[in-house]
Amino acid sequence: MSPVRGDWRSRLQSAVAPLDRGVRGLHVNNFRPADQYALRPGRTAAVLVPVLDLDQPELVLTLRAKHLANHAGQVSFPGGAAEDGDATAVATALREAHEEIGLHPGDVRPVGFLDRFDTISDYRVLPVVGLVSPPAAWKIDASEVDQVFTLPLEVALDRARYQEQHGRHQQQEFVYHSLEWQGHLIWGLTAAMIRNLLDRMESA
Repeated sequence: MSPVRGDWRSRLQSAVAPLDRGVRGLHVNNFRPADQYALRPGRTAAVLVPVLDLDQPELVLTLRAKHLANHAGQVSFPGGAAEDGDATAVATALREAHEEIGLHPGDVRPVGFLDRFDTISDYRVLPVVGLVSPPAAWKIDASEVDQVFTLPLEVALDRARYQEQHGRHQQQEFVYHSLEWQGHLIWGLTAAMIRNLLDRMESA
């Protein structure tokens, strides 16, 4: 049975780590090749995994601006590094989504966390899953984002659609997954986060 069939909202709520338990105990996926810094946690960051609250739910994704120093032109969830004024990781994710795509925090109901990820750009990223009330109007910050698009959750959670890929970074080989959707290549960290959601919803 597809993870999106039936009462997908309840299944999603059961799949994610509860907000009130905090981040302690959440698994950390080492999504960077081993190097001399492997045992040092990266800078704290958070992304919002926005799920449009529809009968046929969709994930909201961004295409990062091509001039950015890190991950330029790649597909990602809205998010970024924690700032001093952010009380929590949820606050970081909501602030970044508001800045990048104009998603008002009041239109998001955070429901839980996915696993944490250490990245090759030296961040420890916490994905915050949130239900987004439709309709959602996007106000893109062109300095960070080129485009906003959606991916049906049923497509995102179809394991057969993913391809296993092999890459190299700093002389180290690593394995990652990719998914193509309407001309967009979703890969690397973003695909890993979606697959973490897939694993969790299959087990919920």
